[in-house]
Parts: sequence; C-alpha cells; structure tokens
Amino acid sequence: MEDIIKCLEAIRLDQEATILRIKNRLTHSYNADVSAGYRNVAINIAIATPQTRRLGIDGHVCELQLILRPFHILKTESGHQRYVAFRNKRAE
Repeated sequence: MEDIIKCLEAIRLDQEATILRIKNRLTHSYNADVSAGYRNVAINIAIATPQTRRLGIDGHVCELQLILRPFHILKTESGHQRYVAFRNKRAE
C-alpha cells in the first residue's frame, strides 16, 4: 500500500499530469460484488507536455491501474477472461 500511496502522490505533484478521476477499489466501502472481487486503484489522467500539445493529444485520457502484487499474481490471462465474462453478463 505504501508504494501505491507514493505513486499517487508523485502523480498528484506532477504538473504535467491532470488527475480526472480516481476509482479506489481497495477501500473498505467499495462493493466488491460489482467487480467480482477485483481490486485496484484506477486513475484517469491527461498528460500535457510540449510534445503531447504538439501532437494534439494533450486532452487524451489514459487509465493507469495500480494493483497490489498478490492481486497481480492472481490476475492471470484466464482470470481476466473470467472477469470479462462476469462483466458481459452484467451488460457492462
């Protein structure tokens, strides 16, 4: 958790990054039934640098997912396929 917090703080302090949304699936209040138990912190960010402005992509929104190592180990290709099947059944 300390590394996730450090990463979030580094992004928050980066003047070229704009955090648009944070979805914290690690919080106790998050309803894990919605995601079949999947846990991470998903951050939507836009990066505005001279290069992204020149390319016209400074408004492009990227998602960065921060995940704890034990969850990453469990997140195999078949594990992700099961999540996609679960999500599709929910019509999301």
